Amino acid sequence: MIDVLRLRRLSLASAQQWASSLAAACAFCAVAAGGELALPIAIAFPLALGFSVAFGDRVAGKYQWAWTAALVLAVVIELVLVVLGREDPVLAAAQFSVLLCMHRLWHRRNERDEYLLLLLSLLMVCAGAALSAELLFGVSFVAYAICATWALALTHLRFEVERRSEAPRRNVLAPSLLARLAALAVLGLAGTTLLFVGFPRMAFGGLRRHPAASRAVAGLSDQITLSGHGTIADDPRVVLRVQAAKDEDGMKLVGMHWRARSFDVWTGNGWRSRSDLGRRRVLSEAPPMRRDPDWRAKRADVQSFEVEAVAGFSDGVILTPEGWPVSAFFPHGFGGRAPRVFRTPSGDFLYTPLQASDVRYVVNVDRTMANHAELRGRGRDYPPEVAVDLVVPPNLDPRVQALSSRLTARKDPVDAAASVETWLSNALAYSRDLSGESQDPIANFLFRTKKGHCELFSSAMVILLRAAGIPARNVTGYYGGTETDSGYVAIRAGDAHSWVEVYFPGAGFVPFDPTPSAGRGARTEGLWPRAVLAWDSLAQRWSRFVIDYDLVAQSRVLSSVGKGLSRIGDRLRGKQGAATAFQWALPAGIAAVLLAAGAFYAARRKRRAGTHGRTLSGDEARARSLWLAARHRLERSHVAVAPSAGVREAVERIALHVPRARGPVEKIAEAVLAARWGGRPLERREARALLESLDAALR
Repeated sequence: MIDVLRLRRLSLASAQQWASSLAAACAFCAVAAGGELALPIAIAFPLALGFSVAFGDRVAGKYQWAWTAALVLAVVIELVLVVLGREDPVLAAAQFSVLLCMHRLWHRRNERDEYLLLLLSLLMVCAGAALSAELLFGVSFVAYAICATWALALTHLRFEVERRSEAPRRNVLAPSLLARLAALAVLGLAGTTLLFVGFPRMAFGGLRRHPAASRAVAGLSDQITLSGHGTIADDPRVVLRVQAAKDEDGMKLVGMHWRARSFDVWTGNGWRSRSDLGRRRVLSEAPPMRRDPDWRAKRADVQSFEVEAVAGFSDGVILTPEGWPVSAFFPHGFGGRAPRVFRTPSGDFLYTPLQASDVRYVVNVDRTMANHAELRGRGRDYPPEVAVDLVVPPNLDPRVQALSSRLTARKDPVDAAASVETWLSNALAYSRDLSGESQDPIANFLFRTKKGHCELFSSAMVILLRAAGIPARNVTGYYGGTETDSGYVAIRAGDAHSWVEVYFPGAGFVPFDPTPSAGRGARTEGLWPRAVLAWDSLAQRWSRFVIDYDLVAQSRVLSSVGKGLSRIGDRLRGKQGAATAFQWALPAGIAAVLLAAGAFYAARRKRRAGTHGRTLSGDEARARSLWLAARHRLERSHVAVAPSAGVREAVERIALHVPRARGPVEKIAEAVLAARWGGRPLERREARALLESLDAALR
């Protein structure tokens, strides 16, 4: 709510400066929404904005050489970074526009500077649209449209008033003025929305930006490190939105593993991916068991999942659910170009090039999983490709080897894997506390602390199985998810998880999860996680209906609108039978139009009412029109009369600037005052004669 009393005490100049500063702040939020601005600039602009409001008048116009030198230095630095390939040209241009706006905030001396500040703020909004089109940009854009409308109108009003020689009789700043300007801005946004919906959509793939770097988020890292201090924080940010591509009865999306990367090589303090395999074009051949018709009989078919990776969280990885991924494709492409999809021999799905915005793809997965009975008796005849998954650390603690022998001795590999999985889940506790540096994190976890996070559970299982001669590897991704009212399952950064894949001849790698079930997934309780989820739901709608609004979506929308109008027309015409329930719509619509017209006429009459709310009589209205016509003629002769000036004050001003017009103006003033306040009649013929005498004096 606007503080009316404080607003009425605010001068027009102060209100104009505040409106311009608010517009600049909204423009900065628009350009900073993508999180790509350099940290010094992101911190400097809010400080510069705040200090300019408080101390801008003291430094305006001073130290010009220093400001110019700083801007030239900034241009040189940005150009060097662009030439060296260390910065995106679009980002460099956006940051320079922010610097220009900062400079103008500190040099607001006249009308030209104020308009230039508004122009630079508009440039920042355009830069924000080029950097990011996230929901925060949309909110900032709407706020900017309202604040910039205020600033533009108040700037014009302020300097028009200052050009007058006399001060206004009353404060022209009122809450109703700001409310009407805001309504005008909203009306303009509504028109822009209609233009956006109806204007033909065109996409140019070459204009799309590629991200400079992905955000650091658990679950997608290219390595695992088991050392660290402190406590693992629960991150409520949504990184993945998942829903079934088709209406699948009974499909449960919550509580699934979403695979990102596999890690085969033990580093002594964690894991990294093997580097001897490279990338292979989709598709890799499924394991022999999955190609066996007898085994596949009466099993589930391939299921499709639509996955939307939030901007900055994909890192070129295609996440796949439990099962055997058959294929992955991008239905929308990247600006009309289909990205290249790879599948590494270790089972990781990757794509290139990276994308700066949200990425939507469809994964087809064979969800059929072999049971333990089908995995028994497959022996230990392992192919050379999994030799790296049998490597045991050279300095393996004897206690680890002894524990492995105790859990797996004289057991089939699948029973051995199940035994290790069960023992770890029951004997050890889950904890988010990091135990710190350790020369042997596995032994420290198994025999000293006996508690740890999911990466310690999965790492311990891999080492225990390898010590028994069973190939296994570590896998990272996400587990869990939260259902939303928008129809998708939200996977949070706090859902990051690590589990194990064990190799069985003919069946390939099969997942096992030794982490206790209570320790899997993110904590969703609390106000903040719910607020983040609600914001993501809005962001998902924004992305789907605004950012991804292409020619295909436009044709569907326009077709739906056309069909809807056609159905309404049919019902109004009484088609498909006799009278319908919609036949009242036409007279109701006419009545609504008449009611709106009557309300408009009544409001107009009220505005023309006198000081006590009564309607002006014919003579009073004629006197008012006479005075307005006289002022219009004087302004055409370059004699300005302020709207707030009284009749007598206007006569004195005219006598000073145009002495020959004093007589006719005095007669007009007497007639106006007599008719307006004295009750004297004013005929049309008399008013016309008075105006003709004024015209003759002004020739």
